Amino acid sequence: MSEYLHVPGLDAASVTPVPELGERFAAIIESLPDAILCIDRDWYITYANPEAIRISRLQPELFPTLPFWDQFPDVRGTEMETRYRRAMATGYRDQFEFYYGPFDVWVNVHILPTDNGFALFYRDISEEMGRDETVQQQQDLLAAVQEVARLATWELDYSTGKIVYGPGSFEILGHPLSEVGSLDDRERFFLPGHAVKYRAAIHEAIRTRTMMVHEFAVHAADGSILWIESRGQLVPGTEARPRLRGMSIDVTQRKLDEQDLVAEQVETERRRTELETIYRTTPIGLALLDPVDFKFINLNDHEAEMLGFPKDQLIGRPLREIAHPADVPGLMEMMQSVAEGHVIKDRHLEGELAARPGEHRYWRVNYSPVFNEDGSVRAISTASIEITNQKKAEAALIQSEKLAAVGRLASSISHEINNPLEAITNLLYLIAMDKKLPDELKGFVNMAQSELSRVSQIATQTLRFHRQAVAPTFVTAQELITAVARLYTGRLANSHIRVDSRYDTDTQILCFENDIRQVLNNLIANAIDAMRNGGRLMIRAHNATSNGIPGVRITIADTGHGMNAATLARIFEPFFTTKDLNGTGLGLWISTGIVERHQGHLRVRSTDDPIRHGTIFTLFLPCKEVET
Repeated sequence: MSEYLHVPGLDAASVTPVPELGERFAAIIESLPDAILCIDRDWYITYANPEAIRISRLQPELFPTLPFWDQFPDVRGTEMETRYRRAMATGYRDQFEFYYGPFDVWVNVHILPTDNGFALFYRDISEEMGRDETVQQQQDLLAAVQEVARLATWELDYSTGKIVYGPGSFEILGHPLSEVGSLDDRERFFLPGHAVKYRAAIHEAIRTRTMMVHEFAVHAADGSILWIESRGQLVPGTEARPRLRGMSIDVTQRKLDEQDLVAEQVETERRRTELETIYRTTPIGLALLDPVDFKFINLNDHEAEMLGFPKDQLIGRPLREIAHPADVPGLMEMMQSVAEGHVIKDRHLEGELAARPGEHRYWRVNYSPVFNEDGSVRAISTASIEITNQKKAEAALIQSEKLAAVGRLASSISHEINNPLEAITNLLYLIAMDKKLPDELKGFVNMAQSELSRVSQIATQTLRFHRQAVAPTFVTAQELITAVARLYTGRLANSHIRVDSRYDTDTQILCFENDIRQVLNNLIANAIDAMRNGGRLMIRAHNATSNGIPGVRITIADTGHGMNAATLARIFEPFFTTKDLNGTGLGLWISTGIVERHQGHLRVRSTDDPIRHGTIFTLFLPCKEVET
């Protein structure tokens, strides 16, 4: 380098003489990482090293022709201009950081006044400023996140109990962080029992060097209760003087939501249990079937009872195995229609089911599809009510009305026939007393009187059956049975049935005489029906006790064909009959009700064994006043 420092592009007359620096020193200045720029008092640039040319985008050929302010017009009116002019005027050294917008650069500037102006030493700190800005942004973001998330970061010195909170930490405990700067401070606001568990969780995290996750509750300054979740872990290398770092977050809303969820789940479970109970116990048969092959997905107890199979044997079983299409006409057609999305309302079905073949039954049904979100049919819901008894009741009502009409007619006939019977009886008496009556005719007259007496008794019994008593009366078992048996004298003789009666009691029973005669009439008539080819009818009456209550037991036994176990199990059901069109299935059901109203009971035993067969009914009536 020559005697002066030359700026490239300038002639010798435009350079500023400087002291001899030496080639080595000049090389060092040229290679410095900091920018060096010299400005004279006329505000012309007299020197710039390569870093200054790079940072400031200098054009050396403009140095002698344009003042500094013309080369950097955007500096005018800025803090940089103020500082430069003050240094030029006062010789004041200065140092500052400045952002120059046109070049998008941050510079750290040192101003060193000289006799001819001043020198600028500056460097590009944009990257550093960017890092600082990033850190600040991250801190601002962390503070915002902590505010929104209601979260605080902290470090705990376990030896002293002191807690230091991270920048931007939320006032997690509902108090200023300065008031909860230690474990002791915190514990003042803990709910009873929570502080001990919190310290135990910290101790365990230190002992095992594992993450602590613990929830506790505190009283906030506003009187509310806050739930806090703390997570922390031992700082490695601090085992001798343990320090934990972690975070705490306000989980009050989550706790409230959990409580609401638990309450909702409890309520949902309660409603589900109620609905399940209703579904299971409702007297309507309910079921859910697959829409493809009509297999049972679910059903209630009444539906299983109606179909005649245990519930567990029906789940997964196709409907056609329980109700064959040929036995229940129209059923499968309805199911197919529902599987296609149609609703079946208040339709009637009739037929037979596999569990009870040979028994014709009736149902009223409602079928509805259960849809998926896409509109396809997911299942078929069925609701069924068996109306077999209703149908039978309608038929029985018609039959009962006919029988009532016959009864009224018979009663009228019995009443009207008494007058001519009395006249005939008197005439026969006069004939029998006539001394002129030949001896060979007296036998016939006596026979006529006997048969006429029998007709009178039948008429009297018929009237008794028709008339209804308004209060119970005392009567013996023999009087009850004899009156009924006389009605069947001719039928017993014609059926070749031998009657074996024995009465070992004369105890009087307080009862509604006509009602008990109806029971006995039903039992004797059934016994006669069971002995179509003759047999033996045994009637017994004796004193007995039942559950400590004294009374009279009447036994009606026959040597008829007997009953199998299936029939025996159902004989007291309404409308169950083995007599086809000749029976209504109401006799024994009504008889049971009559006996129960008298606080007695009716029992039966029967066998259809080929050798020893027959049926025994036992009727127990208490010897006490009955409630009416």
